[in-house]
Amino acid sequence: MSKIFKDPSKIKLPRSKFEEAEFGRSKKGVTICKECDSYHHKKAWRHDKVAFLGKRENRDLAFERALCPACQMIKDKLYAGRITILNSPKDLRDELMNLTENFCKRAWQKDPLDRLISVKKDREDLVITTTENQLAQRLAKKIKDAFNKVKLKIDHHKEPSDVTTIVLTFL
Repeated sequence: MSKIFKDPSKIKLPRSKFEEAEFGRSKKGVTICKECDSYHHKKAWRHDKVAFLGKRENRDLAFERALCPACQMIKDKLYAGRITILNSPKDLRDELMNLTENFCKRAWQKDPLDRLISVKKDREDLVITTTENQLAQRLAKKIKDAFNKVKLKIDHHKEPSDVTTIVLTFL
């Protein structure tokens, strides 16, 4: 018994989930952020626009200036990840701040959209906001691993929001 197969070129497959990603379809050419100078080309934001535009094959590309999604979020006072650290010991606050800043700096070096927005201090609490919810989750897990006796609670908001709220409590 032989099976009859359709011509693969005539089969219409659904689009990839990742094709239009989080920020919609990409535009032709290059978009350069007005604030941070990162650039968007071929569906990704990258660093080092000077080296990219200095290459011979890229000199004739059309480019426009706009805000990258991370700078737009900061301008609009939005966040995608929020970590609240409760009952943080005063003697560990400097270590917490250094860990947070260094972790977010390394994340930004890998991806220009991963940013630390702010760290607000209260008497005993810290509130950390980030532009990416995955960055907030990784940072919270790193803090939990670095310090003993920390309880972690992650809350993902319902659709259409992609905000993640995390509470770390020092015991």
